[in-house]
Amino acid sequence: MIDSVKQYSYRLPKKDIVKIVVFIVLFGIFVAGVSAIITRYFGPAHNPTIEHFITQNPWAFLVYFLYVTIASIIIPIPTLPADVIFLKLANPLAVISLRLLADIAGSSIDFYLAKRYGRPLLRRWFSDKNYQFIEEAAENISWQQFFIVAMIPIINTELLAYAGGISKLKFRNIIWALTLAILYRLLFVYFILKI
Repeated sequence: MIDSVKQYSYRLPKKDIVKIVVFIVLFGIFVAGVSAIITRYFGPAHNPTIEHFITQNPWAFLVYFLYVTIASIIIPIPTLPADVIFLKLANPLAVISLRLLADIAGSSIDFYLAKRYGRPLLRRWFSDKNYQFIEEAAENISWQQFFIVAMIPIINTELLAYAGGISKLKFRNIIWALTLAILYRLLFVYFILKI
């Protein structure tokens, strides 16, 4: 019993904790900067078309959902600008819920692509650095370790979904861990925008 507890206990080195704190602060500054730029150049005074599209068009949420889902599969596509615009112009609860569902849909596709086509697809699809991360994350990782890694803000949750697909972990454990990690990150962005 004690050995199994020791096996799952995990302590981050102090240098990694400092990196995480610095990243959170820098990410908060980055989100605030993106928010200021979007407000300045895409706000109603400068671009009423975007506000009208989001606030008056029921298809705007479908477009957002599809965009985030595709961006979850094709990792280099940025979602932060779209997140900031929608969080500023639409109901934040609806945006967070929709974003979470889109991320779960994209992560599920990531998991099944990796499970079905495995390492050869991932090796062709990703850069050497990203593939190496996926390979290392997939090796002998428990769902508890997966959860801890997913909660670290500097780790890309989509890459973790691909890593989960080639690991021995179950789909439901991966989706629960990613759901909590994504929700945590969305709430972080939302509260940074509110400050």
